[in-house]
Amino acid sequence: MKINKARKYVVDNLKYALNPSSIAVVGASRYPNKVGYKVIDGLKKWGYKGTIYPVNPRADNVYGLKAYKTVKDIPGEVDLVFIAVPAHLVKMVLEHSVEKKVKIVVIATSAFKEIGRGELQNKLTQYCRDHELPLIGPNLVGMGSPYLNFNCGFIPYLPVKGPVAMISQSGANLLAALGTSQMSHLGMSFFVGLGNKADVDFSEFIAYGGQDPNTKCLALYFEGLDSPDALISACQSVVPKKPVVVIKVGGSKIGVKAAFAHTASENEGLNDAYFDEIFAKAGAIRATTWQEFLDISLALGMQPPLKSDRVVMITNGGGSGLLSCDHFERSGMPMHELKEISVGLSGKIQAYMPMFGSPLNPVDIAGTASPVHYKGAFMQAFCDPNVDGVYGSICPTAVTDVEAVVDYAIEIYDKYKHLGKPFVMECQGGQECHDAIMKLRDHGIPAYPTPEQAVNAIVALRKYAKIKANFSK
Repeated sequence: MKINKARKYVVDNLKYALNPSSIAVVGASRYPNKVGYKVIDGLKKWGYKGTIYPVNPRADNVYGLKAYKTVKDIPGEVDLVFIAVPAHLVKMVLEHSVEKKVKIVVIATSAFKEIGRGELQNKLTQYCRDHELPLIGPNLVGMGSPYLNFNCGFIPYLPVKGPVAMISQSGANLLAALGTSQMSHLGMSFFVGLGNKADVDFSEFIAYGGQDPNTKCLALYFEGLDSPDALISACQSVVPKKPVVVIKVGGSKIGVKAAFAHTASENEGLNDAYFDEIFAKAGAIRATTWQEFLDISLALGMQPPLKSDRVVMITNGGGSGLLSCDHFERSGMPMHELKEISVGLSGKIQAYMPMFGSPLNPVDIAGTASPVHYKGAFMQAFCDPNVDGVYGSICPTAVTDVEAVVDYAIEIYDKYKHLGKPFVMECQGGQECHDAIMKLRDHGIPAYPTPEQAVNAIVALRKYAKIKANFSK
């Protein structure tokens, strides 16, 4: 249901969605293959320290914990109620939650608006709004935070710690992102599935993320947008401090129907130009593919904005340099030759490359480049006051010591990051490159396996600098 702006009571209570001192799991089950069991299992396995109250009228104990017939029967205070019972029982649970003075409710249950039961969903939503009880969902997978050891839902694992808050209507894509986080070290601060988004809106989690000290970038996956004014207002208040990345799906002819069947999202009669305009007003950076969405969110969470397009690329592979040149131009941010950026820089970098290297831009220090050559070239680029961003690329030849190059890259970055110049790396190759990318990411340097991904990240950092300047006026 629509809202005009983020509601204060909702934003204030969202802390109980990710850091509650007590949780009631309604629909708690004794059977390991049931959602009501998996919720408690996830909370316990991942180190939740608060109190868990299983609610099951037909059980005395669940998961070794005393069970209660209803939420009302729980003796202590309840911050969060997680509901995993059939749709026809949800209204009763909400009534009990209001009576218990619960802070927030989460409805994992499906079979609401997405199957044509919009009136039922709206009645439940209005009931919660009348009692100022924030409702997340229905039809969602859960939420969590690796910083809080909090895994609440039917979610197999937490992401690694990092700067990106992910707010998604799709549970499947959210789970995919969590898996990517573990495999590719895409660090997250918190994540939440919104499902049908009946009550609590994107705008309210944007406001919450704007206040969260672990969040440096907000990444939003939309299937529908029924409160554009609230989104624009929330983003405009946050983007001067933190970037917002969005991906909007469900715009194709068949996608319109699929989005409604999935999360009851309504896109009929709306086109990409409509959403482009909304996101532009909001100051959000729109990605068009899932990979780009993940890549640029990582970079924006790790690095400062790129003040200008004066970027110097250091590489030992001419091919990666050419792929980068072309993609920069396709992206509307053509590279400048070294002499256009800084007159003396070419001569300084030539000291770290053979005669057959290329001191243009990209700077090709040749396939025989040693770790010391990389270190010197990186240092000169960082120290030049006319350079605003450094892009490093490793193409492993038989003589390339990838691990040593990475160690020098980290050393130089740590030494010069106070200058506020973004540093992005790309490493094309096999296992040694995968390991290098993981190590770089673990040290705060966004790194990618292809030139196009790295270029997308750099272009996004430049876009954010422009957005930040515009919305900070």
